[in-house]
Amino acid sequence: MIKCVLLITSLSLIFINCSENNVMLDLRSFEWKNRVLIISGTESKYQNQFDYLKVNKNEFIDRDMVVILINKDGSKISQDGLKNFKSVDYESASSIKKRFNFEDFSLILIGKDGGVKYRAHEPVKINKIFELIDKMPMRMQEIKESD
Repeated sequence: MIKCVLLITSLSLIFINCSENNVMLDLRSFEWKNRVLIISGTESKYQNQFDYLKVNKNEFIDRDMVVILINKDGSKISQDGLKNFKSVDYESASSIKKRFNFEDFSLILIGKDGGVKYRAHEPVKINKIFELIDKMPMRMQEIKESD
């Protein structure tokens, strides 16, 4: 009886540690708080897009952006302007890919209201994304309130 309890306790600790290493995502948790940029793909287009992201990282923070990267080597999320990434669990990444019907390469911008605001199948310079966001009524209000 005691061996069984110890085994269960050990398995629970292992399970907790495994789940701490991967973030489980529900995109609805970002609604009304963050804009979400999802990039999915393989090989050169994905790498080109990732290279385009390397700008002033405060630009992402200023726009309340979360970036989710999904590729064959694993998925990850940054909520701090690309300074740090956490691994995303396989089920969450699969769910996102299925929901948005990702092709070879896809970039999707989701607004704070949870709606898709922009979708591309080729890499996009990040300044174009920032311009799209800055024209959104909610972002314009944020800029006005910060002045």
